[in-house]
Amino acid sequence: MTPVTVVGAGPVGMVTALELAHHGVPSVLVEQSLTTTSQPKLDVINTRSMELFDRLGLASDVRAAGVAPEHAFDVIWSTGLDGEVITTWDLPSVNDVWDRIRDRNDGTQPAQPWQRMSQTVLEPILRTHCEESELIDLRCGKRIVGLEQDDDGVTTYVADVASGDLAAVRSGFVVGCDGPASTIRDMLGIAVRPVTDVPDLPGLYQVHLRSHDLATLHRHGRFWHYFAFRYVILAQDEVETWTVHAHAEHPDDFTVPPEDPAGLVRSLLGLDLDIDEVLVTSRWRPRFVIADSYRKDRVFLAGDAAHQMFPTGGYGMNTGVADAVDIGWKLSAVIRSWGGPKLLDSYETERRPVALNNIHMSRRHIGVHVTAGRMLKRGRPLAEIAEYLQAERGENEYSGVELGDRYNGSPVVCDEPLPSPAWDPWQYIPTTTPGSRPPSVLTAEGHSLFEQLGSGFTLVDFAGDGRAEPLLAAAQLHEVTIRHVVIHDDHARRLWERDLVLIRPDQRVAWRSNTEFNAWNVMRVVTGNQS
Repeated sequence: MTPVTVVGAGPVGMVTALELAHHGVPSVLVEQSLTTTSQPKLDVINTRSMELFDRLGLASDVRAAGVAPEHAFDVIWSTGLDGEVITTWDLPSVNDVWDRIRDRNDGTQPAQPWQRMSQTVLEPILRTHCEESELIDLRCGKRIVGLEQDDDGVTTYVADVASGDLAAVRSGFVVGCDGPASTIRDMLGIAVRPVTDVPDLPGLYQVHLRSHDLATLHRHGRFWHYFAFRYVILAQDEVETWTVHAHAEHPDDFTVPPEDPAGLVRSLLGLDLDIDEVLVTSRWRPRFVIADSYRKDRVFLAGDAAHQMFPTGGYGMNTGVADAVDIGWKLSAVIRSWGGPKLLDSYETERRPVALNNIHMSRRHIGVHVTAGRMLKRGRPLAEIAEYLQAERGENEYSGVELGDRYNGSPVVCDEPLPSPAWDPWQYIPTTTPGSRPPSVLTAEGHSLFEQLGSGFTLVDFAGDGRAEPLLAAAQLHEVTIRHVVIHDDHARRLWERDLVLIRPDQRVAWRSNTEFNAWNVMRVVTGNQS
């Protein structure tokens, strides 16, 4: 029997399998398609996901394949390429963010910059890592046709897509990462429900293409996103690959795909764009929905199987990556016998509120697009629209959303009686409040404190006076891997707020203290073994 079956080898499924392997736990990874996706989907890996990728040893490969670090993330708003610019959101390049990390070092910055990248580029990188792992049994061209649970495990029935041959996979747990139309979710009878009272948007038609006609595409300057209200252009690689999204005006628009996608693009732009090749097209409709539950007994949901949102803000896949890391380390702990039942109970408690918040933030961002578009249709002055857009430019700058979410009420976090610092979507407020991501800081030696965090728990000790010993002993009795890191740095200590801070495997604060404490009780809580 394999410990875990992961269903769906998109980014979330592959990160789940890689997280399990990171902790020495084997898995079977089942994927219906033989190849990685041809649809671009994703176009940014946010700072938090890059921090999580770095701890899995993926960051350097991702950056090597992504958009080069000198290119900015500028967003141009206009009346169209055949019209005029309204305003520009000037957003920093990867190099610019590295400079901020070094120069500011005040705890407000990420440990890793963001990264521009299409999902068509990301998936092959993740698949290579999965194929190279001795702990991941990747089975492509297989689809799930049945699932049965009992007290000891889960039997998943897998059919070969080509031959129809049926096989049974027995595992201790299953994680469904099989997307918006999740088969696993349907088999569990878990419903998805709208999060907002806003009706579904009419949808969009996507044309992914190659073009070297930079004179036309860059007539208003280089860009990452080009928002023209009736269409959006995404620069995928700063060289030749672009994605154009045409906005549907009515629900039935694009039900019949255009016969000439390249002609549609030229018509939208009002310009004779030289198009080398149309790579792929699709019609898609965004939704704001969340699953009623993330779990049924031994089966869990992650990524788009659990939540769906509009791409504004880039929260979709990035929320799923954090899901994958959360459920991955917790399953590993239970499988390796030191994790208790509360650990698995905490998955939904921690991750579902984050998804709900991110859905609302995504909805807020698309609301900015809608409002600005209405202003343009009503003939408002472009200067007035520009002022509104600059005041509402948080779509890709909400660092509080990316880095500042907190696992309030989690059963495996040691709560404090004092109130938590206020949460602000615009900025990450440095804190080691239990349940939060701790501040990233460079020590006096120039080393990132994040780089010193272990794959298991890490006890960061700013005192070095022996107060850590009871907790280290309690961890040993619980058979928990823990790294003890002593830091002599007054600046880092001020930002981390306590002498002792216990960090979980997912880089979240589990507990902190300056004073005497019951080490045995702390370990029982953070490992999910409390009664």
